[in-house]
Amino acid sequence: MNHGILVPIDFSEITENALKFAIGAAKILNTGIALLHIVENDSEKPAAEDRLNEIIYNYDYAGVNMKSYTKGGNIFDGIGEAAKELNCGLIMMGTHGLKGMQFLFGSRALKVVTNSDVPFIITQNRVPSDDQIDSIVVPVDLGSDEKQVLTNVVSAAKTFKATVHLFVSKHSDEFQENAVNRNLAFAKRYLTEHDVQYSSTRASSPADFDKQLIKFADSIDADMIAIINHKEDGIKNLFGSNFDQNVITNTAQIPVLILNAKETTTVGNIFQVYA
Repeated sequence: MNHGILVPIDFSEITENALKFAIGAAKILNTGIALLHIVENDSEKPAAEDRLNEIIYNYDYAGVNMKSYTKGGNIFDGIGEAAKELNCGLIMMGTHGLKGMQFLFGSRALKVVTNSDVPFIITQNRVPSDDQIDSIVVPVDLGSDEKQVLTNVVSAAKTFKATVHLFVSKHSDEFQENAVNRNLAFAKRYLTEHDVQYSSTRASSPADFDKQLIKFADSIDADMIAIINHKEDGIKNLFGSNFDQNVITNTAQIPVLILNAKETTTVGNIFQVYA
C-alpha cells in the first residue's frame, strides 16, 4: 500500500497531535501513514523502531494502515528525503511554535519546509474535533505564485467539500492595489471554474497583514490556512520577514498548508492523488 502521508515523530505530544490530524485525513483520503523518526546514529534505530511501533499499536483502533521508518541524519534534509524515498505526497509535521525546543519551532520548522519539495501541513497543539476540513483560508496579495497554492487548495476543498475563504491584502499604492485585484479576480475565476464555494474578505489596513489574516481565520473557526513559502525571495518585500513564521506558529493554532515557491516543484493534486 502507498503510504501517502509522512508524519515526523519525536515522541512528544506535539508530534503525536500531528499524527492524530493525519489519521483523520488518511481516513478520508483512503491512504496510509508513515511515521518517521530521525536518529543521529544507527545504534539508536532499534529503540526508535520499538517506540514507533508502540505508537502504531496504540492507534490500531483507528483502522489506518501505518508503518514505522527510522532514518539517520538531520531533520532539515532527512524529512524531505524520507518523503521522496517513501513516495509520500504530503508531510504532516508538528511544531512547538515559538516556545519549547524539543523538536521543531519557528524558523527551524520553516527551514525543514524549505528543504523539501513535498508540501507540508504544520500543526500545533490544536487537534481537530472531527475528521472534516470545512473551511480553508487563503491570503491574496501581490505575488503571482500565490496561484500555485490554489491548485492544492482546490483539490483539498473538493475532497473535503470545504469552502475557501480568500483574505485579500490592502495597499495604499494604487499600482499594488491593482495587482492584488488582478490576483483576486484570477482566484475567483479559478475557484468558480472548479465548482468550489468561496468568499472574499478585505484586510482593514495595509499594516500587519499576517495578524489580520490569523485573526480572520480564527473568527470563522477555519480548519486550515494555505500559504506559499517564498523563503527570502519576495515574501520579505511583500509581507515582512516573519510572515511565514508567524502564520505557521499562529496563536490560534490553526493548521497551515505550506508549499515552496519553486519552479521545479510539481505539487500536483496532493489530496486527490491518493483518494
